[in-house]
Amino acid sequence: MTQEQALIPQLIINRGNKVLDNCLSIVFGVVLLSLLAQIAIPLPWTPVPITGQTFGVALTALLWGRKRGLAVVMSYLAVGALGLPVFAMGTAGLAVGPTFGYLIGMMVASYWMGFLSDSGWTKSLFRTWLAAVSGSAMTFGFGVLVLSIFVPAKALLVSGVLPFLPGDAIKTVLVTFIVFQIQRSVENGLKK
Repeated sequence: MTQEQALIPQLIINRGNKVLDNCLSIVFGVVLLSLLAQIAIPLPWTPVPITGQTFGVALTALLWGRKRGLAVVMSYLAVGALGLPVFAMGTAGLAVGPTFGYLIGMMVASYWMGFLSDSGWTKSLFRTWLAAVSGSAMTFGFGVLVLSIFVPAKALLVSGVLPFLPGDAIKTVLVTFIVFQIQRSVENGLKK
């Protein structure tokens, strides 16, 4: 079993690993992810908008670790499925539609990136970036797989991948620096 080396689990463990701390961390993660999802830019040629969700998933996975990161994303999906307007552009409800694969991909990616974080990858800038990139690839993979049901094969790259790559590159670099800096700052503060 991988020791939880991600930042949030370490902080919670240092505080005694109390149920309340764990619950609050999940609630905070869901709120953060919900707020970031509201950063959305619809594109006229695709049913998939550019959103801050993938940034939020990477941020929570890399800071919260595999168990809590997955719990954040699953809780986020659950509250959205129950009708709270937490998804991009204030939408709610889960149905198999053009963006469903991206949501499933975010869940899988959160576990994977969290696993890498728990394995100590966020202690290296390059490995933090690799973890974030691999999570993005998983999200795109699941997203395009389901999108292929709704969009002709010849339009998949234009509808589900290419318009998102520049923003995804920026989000990946940004989340890498944020996670790495927070990790270093907290570790340096704990050493003092």
